[in-house]
Amino acid sequence: MVISSQELANTLSAAAKAAPAWQAAGATVRFMISEPDAELTLDPQGALTDAEPTHVFRISYADLDDLAAGRRTFLRTVTSRRVSSRGPVMQTFAVGQALTTFALQR
Repeated sequence: MVISSQELANTLSAAAKAAPAWQAAGATVRFMISEPDAELTLDPQGALTDAEPTHVFRISYADLDDLAAGRRTFLRTVTSRRVSSRGPVMQTFAVGQALTTFALQR
């Protein structure tokens, strides 16, 4: 399935807003997604924002979809270098765990 950058931004925002784990992580995250290419920042409530991020995640949409669908854990994704991140380590793992609770459109 092909998804546009705008659809991707809207999908991630909706998933974050619906995920209590995202709000609990309390991070402002810039996603730099490939395949399709998109760059967006979500605040701790899941809204799209232009605020300075506390974290930066580089990940392909396919890997993000695998996380959300439960086909891969965040730890396995990190150790296999399928995601790169910058930000405080413990909060990074909280954000990563929140990603595993996202319901992404398929």
